[in-house]
Amino acid sequence: MWETIKNKMKQWLDPDENMELPESKINNNVDKHVETRVSYQYPSKKKFDFPVIPDKIENHPKIVTRQLDNTVDIDKHYRKREQQSPVKNDQNKRPFVATEVPSPVYGFKKRPSQENEIDTPAFMRKDSIHNQAKLTFEKFEVDPVDEDHSIDHWEEASDNEVSLINQPELVNDQIDSIESEEYSDNNVPIQSDSNIEVSNEEILHIDDSHSAEEKTSFIQQPSKKTEEKEGRAVPFNVLMRPRDKKHYHERNKQNKSKVTNLPPFYLLDDPIKHSDGNQLWIEEQAQLLETTLHQFHVNAKVINTMQGPSVTRFEIQPEAGVKVSKIKNLSDDIKLNMAAKDIRMEAPIPGKNAIGIEIPNIAAQPVGLQEIFKGKAFQSSNSNLSVGLGLDIAGSSVVTDIKKMPHGLIAGATGSGKSVCINSILISLLYKASHKDVRFLLIDPKMVELAPYNDIPHLVSPVITDVKAATHALKWAVMEMEERYEKFVQEGTRDIDRYNQKMIKQNRIEEKMPYMVIVIDELADLMMVSPQDVEDAICRIAQKARACGIHLLLATQRPSVDVITGLIKANIPTRIAFSVSSQVDSRTIIDTSGAERLLGKGDMLFVENGARNPVRIQGAFVSDDEIERITSYAKKMAPTNYLFEQEQLLKQVDTEETEDDLYSDVLSFVLEHNGASASLLQRRFKIGYNRAARLIDALEHNGIISTQKGSKPRDILVSASDLEQELNRTNN
Repeated sequence: MWETIKNKMKQWLDPDENMELPESKINNNVDKHVETRVSYQYPSKKKFDFPVIPDKIENHPKIVTRQLDNTVDIDKHYRKREQQSPVKNDQNKRPFVATEVPSPVYGFKKRPSQENEIDTPAFMRKDSIHNQAKLTFEKFEVDPVDEDHSIDHWEEASDNEVSLINQPELVNDQIDSIESEEYSDNNVPIQSDSNIEVSNEEILHIDDSHSAEEKTSFIQQPSKKTEEKEGRAVPFNVLMRPRDKKHYHERNKQNKSKVTNLPPFYLLDDPIKHSDGNQLWIEEQAQLLETTLHQFHVNAKVINTMQGPSVTRFEIQPEAGVKVSKIKNLSDDIKLNMAAKDIRMEAPIPGKNAIGIEIPNIAAQPVGLQEIFKGKAFQSSNSNLSVGLGLDIAGSSVVTDIKKMPHGLIAGATGSGKSVCINSILISLLYKASHKDVRFLLIDPKMVELAPYNDIPHLVSPVITDVKAATHALKWAVMEMEERYEKFVQEGTRDIDRYNQKMIKQNRIEEKMPYMVIVIDELADLMMVSPQDVEDAICRIAQKARACGIHLLLATQRPSVDVITGLIKANIPTRIAFSVSSQVDSRTIIDTSGAERLLGKGDMLFVENGARNPVRIQGAFVSDDEIERITSYAKKMAPTNYLFEQEQLLKQVDTEETEDDLYSDVLSFVLEHNGASASLLQRRFKIGYNRAARLIDALEHNGIISTQKGSKPRDILVSASDLEQELNRTNN
């Protein structure tokens, strides 16, 4: 009786308690409804495609514990809720960050802090972005995850869940929020790619008969998503800000720009199979060489032979007490006894205690570019300016870098192979670099050698054939060099490599600076027209242009002192000497003799920058058909983008020829003195008679002064206002 009275008093004093009981029934029904939907979301018989990592089943007791904790009677549940109501109020007063509310992206996991993201080095963030970008397109593929790492993540998440289950009011709030989100999405099931942790009700529906593999694969997915979030590979439909979208498109542009359509190897002629060499002939020549030396009382023996494409080198070792000069003086006698076309002696061979005697082969073997390009030396070179020259005496490919030259001089007699060498260099650059990395300025006074390269996208202008335009093209190159150095000063960089690296880091790809290779096929023709201007421009480029990426290649068939001056030769350290007629020409090119004994047809001596001794190379041969095929392919890669044309340079030349620099000063002087004569201009401006007479003729032609009146002075035909108009016209 007292119990009933007590209950009625409690109902009268606290009517809210009666309203909670129906709510609890509704919540129980909701829980059941959520359980059925969650069981549909995570079916126990689903087959996972990604690999399974064996794991220990350590969370099973926790699952059972949660199931037991949830089966409580309603009165006890609401008594706990009534007792813990102050805790709920305290939690509502806490900041939003401190609450354990499940995030639709991260669930109950810890959100990655922005500070850690900033503290991570830039190169590590780049690597993670690059790696995670691939994972977004591989939906069902999972990277191998460390077993201990995945277990730690799962145990941490499950511990958080256990702590939250002890607070029933938070669990109910979370269930209500999940239910409202599901109904708002029109009952669309939650995708498995989301990062929401498995709640208490979801764990209840995992069957105990599941195998360890299924549980391991189920556990493995949150660790995969945790790695994706740490790598900042955010998909477009989750937290993709405009800034992230911009970076994403910029990275795609960079990746596309790296892919370049370089010419394929099948455009080149197939390499000719070289014979192993006539070993019998080599042994006979070695025996004959030893016999010849003994006849002249020189005790020496052949210790090694080395056969190349065009010559064979015999290495002889003299006995103690034999002078090297004695063997060098016998070169003509050895040539006579061995019936050779010509021999070249290298005494001694650098790094060996032997003397090399080079004798031509019976038949020279041609060298193609394809075997050089497919060689390891050319393929392993990372420089955009790597060029293949040919094969040395040992048959190895010779590949040099124009960056290390940095300027080259190619000289030799007519028909010795200069133009073929230039073609092989240009073809090598077409195979090694795109038009965005390397640009060409080709000057060809002969008008036919470099004509096939017209309209390729690498050119800064059409092939220049006029000598006067070539002089102004070199002056343009000097101005381009000065502009590049001004950009280096603004950006605080020292050379073109550091400048381009800075542009790439700052995502300013369009401001990258390409290398420029200036090729002059016949220097002697330019030096005949305007020697002083050409020499000044070449020397300025050779002295300063290396750091800004401008390189110079000069070719001439007249290697005399008036063409290759001392100033030019001092600034161009790399030289290639083909067959010349005299020893004087050989010394003019490479500062030593030996080029006069070359065989021609691509046989060259190559002196690299910093090298003391020349290297004998059989140059690669490039046919006209190969050049046509490769240039036709290059023309299809991209349209031309000329910076200037030859006609513009010729107009500039005509303007300079017709109008003197002193013309405006002479106009003012004539008006002040009210008279004009050639002798007066000579004294006033300190110029010669010819220039003063041309200025007087120009003034007469423009109507400024009258014609000649014998011994009388000329009259001024314009006023001061007309003179101002004339000055404005000339200045404009």
